Amino acid sequence: MSQPLDEYRRYKYVIENIKDIIWEMDTKLVFTFVSPTAKAMSGYNEEEMIGRSLLDFLSPESKTRIIEQWGQNLNKRIDRNFKATILYDVAFICKDGKTMWCEVSVKPMYRGKDFLGYIGTTRDISEKKVYENKLKSYVEELEYKNEQLEMLASLDMLTGAFNRRKFEHYIDLEIEKKENYGSPFSIIIFDIDNFKEINDSYGHKTGDRILKDITSLIKYTLRATDKLFRWGGDEFIILLPESNLKNAIKVANKIREAIQLFDFNIKNKRITISLGAGGYTLDENPEQFVARVDNALLRAKFSGKNKIEIS
Repeated sequence: MSQPLDEYRRYKYVIENIKDIIWEMDTKLVFTFVSPTAKAMSGYNEEEMIGRSLLDFLSPESKTRIIEQWGQNLNKRIDRNFKATILYDVAFICKDGKTMWCEVSVKPMYRGKDFLGYIGTTRDISEKKVYENKLKSYVEELEYKNEQLEMLASLDMLTGAFNRRKFEHYIDLEIEKKENYGSPFSIIIFDIDNFKEINDSYGHKTGDRILKDITSLIKYTLRATDKLFRWGGDEFIILLPESNLKNAIKVANKIREAIQLFDFNIKNKRITISLGAGGYTLDENPEQFVARVDNALLRAKFSGKNKIEIS
């Protein structure tokens, strides 16, 4: 019957045969003991590591992170009441130059009140990191696709302007700002004069091109905070945050003149638009506000076109 191992031989057997590297470091992160398993994992004999700093074996990114965290936690580590184990993931540079991802488990060592250094283990988690990176890439790709789907659901497919669904979202935000902070906002509604005649005379392909050209022209004219929505057919809405009616009229005139002067490459034909402009008041809901400004647009069309009417 075999005799049980004495305590020393038992610990020696564990240290020499466990897959993880067991080590000790002084207060300056210099190795004072490294188990023989370091050779199989990293290529270094324990003699090649003892007397050298942990930082000598880390990638530049891991070295910087360890230095930062070590400095931040230094006061805790010299507190003899602090005995928690700290975990780090680090990129370890093996003897052959290859990088190995490791999980480093660190625990402070004390003798009485004296802080002696650290004891810990290093475990190869390279395979785990491969799966983590694959999962991270998958999640990032999924998030990107979701963002693309959200964008597609928010945009008019022909022109690239926002659609009605997105208008409802943004106008609710502006109404909330108006109610909470008194922030003014206005809208401009416009459509293209005689657009049916353009489609009938030049074809729907030309009509679609004009809609896209107008969208691009107006986006270039607006501020980054302003938003353009295709309301339907050849009718559009412009939302102007932090703008009162006076500013909205200026923007409407600027847009009307820009479109009138733009060459849409239609022989002997200039494109014009009619517009309605209005500022929001707290006694109306979004539907009432849009209807009010839309009525101003109708007045502009029935009173000669290529002009602005104020709600």
